[in-house]
Amino acid sequence: MITAMSWSNLATVLATLVTLFGAGVAIVNYRRAVLTRRAEWLSSLHERFFETERYAQVRRILDYHDEPAYSELHHAVAAHEHSPVVDEFFRYLNFFELLARLHELGQISNDEIIALFEYDLRLIASHPFILETLNTQGFEHLPQLLKKTKLTVR
Repeated sequence: MITAMSWSNLATVLATLVTLFGAGVAIVNYRRAVLTRRAEWLSSLHERFFETERYAQVRRILDYHDEPAYSELHHAVAAHEHSPVVDEFFRYLNFFELLARLHELGQISNDEIIALFEYDLRLIASHPFILETLNTQGFEHLPQLLKKTKLTVR
């Protein structure tokens, strides 16, 4: 026969089990919500970069060596001349500087960066004039990101 003390112990054990189960469900739900928000954030980075025309001109020039635009960009950057395409070029680099800073803060991983932006990072790393510009124009984090992701030989 179960005594009053046994019922009390059984109720305590059941309450503990229900509490632990509830905590487990809450942790799983929280983790799922965090992953969903992270995916939304990464998607917005992708959208900001690829689905707008903001960086399209610079990407086209660098990707296709579009002449005379490529030579003009290269010369203007090397000579520290101002032009609309140079402004766009530095906005393009600033986007990747932001990614590099987010990486240093632990907000985005190497794998995520490579999955989303490997082609463009390789594009940046393939142009010696850009790598020189990074050092002379105060881009502190992007060169480190290129090294950490092994997307540059320097």
